[in-house]
Amino acid sequence: MTLSDNILLFVGHCLPEIGRKFSYEKMSDAFEKVYTKKYSIKTLRKEFSCLKKQGLIKMGRRYRKPFPLLTRQGKIKITTHLSFKKYEHWDEKWRVVIFHIPEIDKKYRAELRSKLLNLGFRKIQNGVYISPHPLLQTINRVAEELAIRQNMILLESGNIEKEKLAAQKIWPLYEINQEYQNFIKKTHKTKRGDFWPLRAKILEQEFANIYQKDPHLPERLLSADWKGQRAYKIFMEIVRSY
Repeated sequence: MTLSDNILLFVGHCLPEIGRKFSYEKMSDAFEKVYTKKYSIKTLRKEFSCLKKQGLIKMGRRYRKPFPLLTRQGKIKITTHLSFKKYEHWDEKWRVVIFHIPEIDKKYRAELRSKLLNLGFRKIQNGVYISPHPLLQTINRVAEELAIRQNMILLESGNIEKEKLAAQKIWPLYEINQEYQNFIKKTHKTKRGDFWPLRAKILEQEFANIYQKDPHLPERLLSADWKGQRAYKIFMEIVRSY
């Protein structure tokens, strides 16, 4: 979270809780209490002015006194977005992307790798990536846009030997599950009190970082003690809490 995000969060969610009585001193105290970091009034004024110029904050009036409000763009700016969508029931097929892209097109090769990883594919060897999700059309479209489709093979396979064990070897599922567990423990220890939206946003961002690493595999490929669903439920409770 940047300073500008924190200011937007304070204006949009903390200010209403304190009667919309805005001051840079209150904002500074809130940040110091939550983040244990002291910002000068000068720094806050400068950043606040920039946010107004960017159209993220506007001024309203209450009892003839001005107070800041978030614009629609400002609200969108601080909304926590998750990187992956939840897929429907697994059709028990695996998607495999194989490519050998010449060095002259290494820029496009890097773009393809980045896209594959962002979509949750996992590298199993050089030039070979795998996923259980129905994303080959998406990859085909990306490849055509990059003009590298001729250097690729896209496959669907309905059979992988010992697929649950294979999934645990391909993806770092144990480490991700531990991160989910740690997130759950941290939420239980975090007390709701003054400036809760600031604390809540920290938790939201931590969950989003774990969620991005999660390949979101079908349930039958996960361990019996998988914490992802529980962590997601807690995340949604936090999002709705302010």
